[in-house]
Amino acid sequence: MNIKKILPHIIAVVVFIAVSFIYFSPVLKNQQLQQSDMSQFEGMSKSLVDYHKQTGDYSEWSNSMFGGMPAYQMYGSSNNNVMNFFGTTLTLGSNFGLNAGILFIMALGFYIFMISMGVNPWLAILSGIIYCLGSYNIIIIGVGHITKAWAMAMIAPILAGMILVFKKKYLTGMALFAFCLGLQIYFNHIQITYYTMLTAIVLGVSYLVFAVKDKEIKHFGKSFLLLIVGVVIALLPSIGHIMINKEYVEHTMRGGKELTVKPQTNNNQNNQNQSTNKGLSIDYAYQWSYGKGETMTILIPDYKGGGSADNRVEKLAKRRINEFQVSKPILQDENKVQQVANQYFGSTYFGEQPFTAGPVYFGAIVVFLSLIGFILLDNKWRWWLLVATVLSIFLSWGNNFMALNGWLFYHLPLYNKFRTPAMALVIANVTLCITAFLGLKAFIESQDTKKKTKSLYISGIIIGGFTLLCAIAPTMFNDFSSSHDAMFKNLLGDSFIQALQDDRQEAFTSDCWRSFIYIAIAFLTLFLYSKQKIKKPIIVICIIGLASIIDLWGVDKRYVNDTNFKSKSETMIYPTQAEQQIQTTVTNKNITHYRVYNLAVNTFNDASTSYFFPSVGGYSAVKLQRYQDIIDFYLGNPSYKAKDVNDTSSIKNNPLRQFYFQYQQQINAPNFAILNMLDTKYVILPLNDGVVVENPEALGAAWFVKDIKWAKDANEEILGLDGFNPKQTAIVNQEFKNIVHTPSSIDTSAKINFVAQPNNNPGYLVYKTSSTTDQIAIFSEIYYKESWHAYIDGKEVPHFCANYILRGLYVPKGNHTIEFRCQSDTLKKGSVIDLIGSIIMILLLVGAIGYPIYKKKVANTDKHSC
Repeated sequence: MNIKKILPHIIAVVVFIAVSFIYFSPVLKNQQLQQSDMSQFEGMSKSLVDYHKQTGDYSEWSNSMFGGMPAYQMYGSSNNNVMNFFGTTLTLGSNFGLNAGILFIMALGFYIFMISMGVNPWLAILSGIIYCLGSYNIIIIGVGHITKAWAMAMIAPILAGMILVFKKKYLTGMALFAFCLGLQIYFNHIQITYYTMLTAIVLGVSYLVFAVKDKEIKHFGKSFLLLIVGVVIALLPSIGHIMINKEYVEHTMRGGKELTVKPQTNNNQNNQNQSTNKGLSIDYAYQWSYGKGETMTILIPDYKGGGSADNRVEKLAKRRINEFQVSKPILQDENKVQQVANQYFGSTYFGEQPFTAGPVYFGAIVVFLSLIGFILLDNKWRWWLLVATVLSIFLSWGNNFMALNGWLFYHLPLYNKFRTPAMALVIANVTLCITAFLGLKAFIESQDTKKKTKSLYISGIIIGGFTLLCAIAPTMFNDFSSSHDAMFKNLLGDSFIQALQDDRQEAFTSDCWRSFIYIAIAFLTLFLYSKQKIKKPIIVICIIGLASIIDLWGVDKRYVNDTNFKSKSETMIYPTQAEQQIQTTVTNKNITHYRVYNLAVNTFNDASTSYFFPSVGGYSAVKLQRYQDIIDFYLGNPSYKAKDVNDTSSIKNNPLRQFYFQYQQQINAPNFAILNMLDTKYVILPLNDGVVVENPEALGAAWFVKDIKWAKDANEEILGLDGFNPKQTAIVNQEFKNIVHTPSSIDTSAKINFVAQPNNNPGYLVYKTSSTTDQIAIFSEIYYKESWHAYIDGKEVPHFCANYILRGLYVPKGNHTIEFRCQSDTLKKGSVIDLIGSIIMILLLVGAIGYPIYKKKVANTDKHSC
């Protein structure tokens, strides 16, 4: 083994690990990063994790959110997928995979790209560090978008594999391409994979154009077929997960909806989250669209005021805090004034998005070098990188560039399944870094002094000149106002808003000068090198590298620094006093089936309740569409409140009804029929720190109904829930008429009891029934036909959807044991393919590594035999 050849790669790995752990040094003290999305994940997956720890098995169903939903996107097995091993290893294990391990794999992935393109290892190491320190990468780690970050790390090496194949390094290129794409698919952030595919298409079309021009169509065709084979190999180890998700997504908000009726509302706010019959609605999908001017944050981080996660709050808000203390508006609504003021203390952001944790900043030097790269690189590189970058920016504008994005949303396959167009800038993050460092390589190596000097002056004048002009004349580019300012001027006063705008201008001007200084350092370094005042390229690399790291490090620490880390005890989720009260009641009364409706949190965007209880609410981007319809119609819509809210006979024995009757002018009453059929025994009201009220009308785990009301379609199903009595009647679609028979007589003494299981497996439910007549049983469980199987006395029987979202079952007379098992046939078949695909992937990697060694050995043998 030639140690000199592998030594730079060993050094690279060591350097990347060092940088990652220096940035996230608190993890070495056993501290944890407070990540909002990971807190949500802990809440939604807690019951599944507990079940796995108790039994070693994985449940396919979770009962912790939205009345119950598939667990495929929360917590599941990947035992047959070899990418599980590689993913865990390359992210430095489960202890560091959520923080330092992300920086490591990002840097390593970009390094692999640069090395594959023949870049000097030291420049490749620098480029890896600079890429991983891009502000967006750090910010998404801070908020806990972990799978997105892992998937982003694979973009560059996937492109590297493609380019190697096009360069006729077929086996090595295909292996790298298949392996990195396989990892990205395993990391399971489909939107990032989609953006990677768009970038790959741009790259492929570029090579096709040059293949036609150079008359190498045969080679292109061979390369294309090999890449298709690579895609298949990449998919195979994760095919089970892909198949089950494809099946699942059709039933979620991203799969479209059956309804053509819309809930009645006094405004259109509830409709913006509605999906279309093919995917998400465009208003909902395009909420987080980057502004056109906001794009300049890639060069000047505070171009639009930074973001809400900024740790410089006190420094940035000093003027506003003083103004608020001196001339605080005197209004009756004191709490609202303070709440809005706190919002404006927390951020100077004034961009187009509803809010943002922080800006997408690539680095002033990176943008400066990228323009040099676009000038110096040959056409095969220049055009695909430029097109991919421009496409990325256009996509990120979302509803701010509807001429293109409106058409794409309705015509580009699968595009309407995704939201947050601003995320598209991950493409530009990769392509501009590639352009910048390949451009730096070209500048250092070029013998054409005139051309590289010209590129230096052009980039200096355009990029450096722009930052200087912004610093000198800030109002030329921004008025530092936001559409939200006018809305709250009456609450906060003109002087407060003026102080806020002054803060924004000061932050903007400061960052303009900051970016200009870093560009000036890079410009001067390259100028001196072009004049041979600096003779060694390594000095150029070191100066530019150090300046870039200091630049990015400084911006990153605004959003994620040591203050964001807490001890494990501080990051643990503790029950509130109200939640403790419910826990005590459930334990003392030995209640085995119930749900909690927590109105003291953002009910349908918060999974904290699910950490402790089965919840009516929760947090998920892929909740079942039918449940979302129930939210839109009956749980988040006052137009469909309980029609009997004023019925004094009902109020008498129900403290929850008493509360809503008393405060009906201030608080909208829920639809009690929906709460009752979901077995909502406890409601936490948003009073003080949360007040628990029991709901004695909750119908329990299951019950028998006397009557069936048939609906001809989904519209009639959901509208039929308005004012119905779930205890007496079930609303059933007529498509189930062949398996549902209305009993000719009713046994009023019939019983159906839920039998709690020792390990609380949400994917296995048992009931005991006793009746002298046939019965229709309704279960307070969410209907999902793809995975659930019903059994009576061990024999599988069909079940049906009732009340739009629940399960129903025709139960013959007598004493019976009913079982529901969540066992996906799709997942079972997919796991076999996972295993086969993992074996193929390993064979490909072994071949790609072993064949060159074997070939070299044969060549040496032939040489010696001669």
